[in-house]
Amino acid sequence: MVGITRIGTYFPRRRLDRGLIAQAWGGRVPAGTRTVAGLDEDALTMAVDAALECLGDADPAGVDTLHFASTTSPFGEKQMASLVATAVDLPRTVAVGDFAGSVRAGLAAFRAALDAVRAGSAATALVVAADARLAEPESELEALLGDGAAAVAVGRRAPVAELVATASVAEEFTCLWRTAEQRTVQASELRFGVTHGYARDVAEAVQLALRKAELPPAKVAKLALAAPDARAAADVAKKLGCDPARQLVASLVPDAGILGTPEPLVLLARALETAAPGDFLVVAAWGEGADAVVLRATEHLPAARPRPLADLLARGLALPSYGRYLRARALLPAEPVVDTVTSITEWKELRQDVRLYGSRCEACGLVQYPQARVCLGCRVQDRMAERKLAKRGTVFTFTIDNLAPSLEHPMPMAVVDLDGGGRLYLQVTDAADGEVKVGTPVELTFRLLHVSADGNRNYFWKARPA
Repeated sequence: MVGITRIGTYFPRRRLDRGLIAQAWGGRVPAGTRTVAGLDEDALTMAVDAALECLGDADPAGVDTLHFASTTSPFGEKQMASLVATAVDLPRTVAVGDFAGSVRAGLAAFRAALDAVRAGSAATALVVAADARLAEPESELEALLGDGAAAVAVGRRAPVAELVATASVAEEFTCLWRTAEQRTVQASELRFGVTHGYARDVAEAVQLALRKAELPPAKVAKLALAAPDARAAADVAKKLGCDPARQLVASLVPDAGILGTPEPLVLLARALETAAPGDFLVVAAWGEGADAVVLRATEHLPAARPRPLADLLARGLALPSYGRYLRARALLPAEPVVDTVTSITEWKELRQDVRLYGSRCEACGLVQYPQARVCLGCRVQDRMAERKLAKRGTVFTFTIDNLAPSLEHPMPMAVVDLDGGGRLYLQVTDAADGEVKVGTPVELTFRLLHVSADGNRNYFWKARPA
């Protein structure tokens, strides 16, 4: 039995009230808020957060395949799946692949993982999808898009939802697109694209999948349809003969926005929050065709439900103005934070700084970071063993720095005592005013630290309130 064994989602903490967009440009926008990636966040960092949420306390050494899907990778040429695998501390022997080009890539990566496990070429596959798509200011898409990520583990051991059937259709249809020279998503006749492209292709793919599963539409418990706008999914549900009020998974638009590649997986996570064993779930995505997957919830689901999206969306940090949103998305000019980390330095310190390993003294048991030959406690030399560090801890002490070159000011800096040992001096991110105090529980998050003079992006761990 092949299926989903774990699933996790991630949303950046910053929120933009869509009313601020209406104040800036006039006109009507959907009610609610949209999620906004911070200046130190991108598709890579959000993918790492989602992967860590998905794996939880599971041993990453058991993952032998990783797929990364995004239309907004921070690099045009660089294997992002390898960087995610390193940050999550997957084995060096993991097979990796990047999926891109369309918001359909997230579900395509999921399908490929299911096929790999079913064929026996992978035992456990991890799929991560993340996007921080940018819309032209004052455009229709600006208020609709949101940022986020999702991760799904696929395997045979105790799946919470087993694979039943899949189907795809493919055909050229221009609606949403972006060239290599453009930063913002372009929309060509969005309403026409929804009615004549999305509705046709998604309905066809879902119908094909249901026929393969020998499942009538009325038997579908949860219909998770990623859509280019809020109404399109309901229209397709009706076209399929389903009841949108009863069967359609609630849209993410009111609280987050249209997420791109991770959206079908996030909607699937929302469906699994309330699904019962035996329920049939359908998830679909669109982009020059469509993919559809039919799953059945198993008896393992009640003991391993994903964390509710409502919990993950709670405690948002409201952006105070539309101008702050433009700054967060780097649409306003700002002085760059430039530093130089050579590829040689990165290679030498990769296990310490990205995989996050410290040292443990075999004489006195003290755990320390960075890795060292001499123990800070008992001063014994060359009796240090490598120790993987936890990603949760508490603030030992902190300061608020208004002068250091950083992406955001002021910048809290904290000395963090990690659970299980190890003390790190880290930047703090995603913190409200006054939220960082001595004793504050924090968790580590992989973030953009600075950009090198040659444009390379350097990442490191930061602390955020847990």
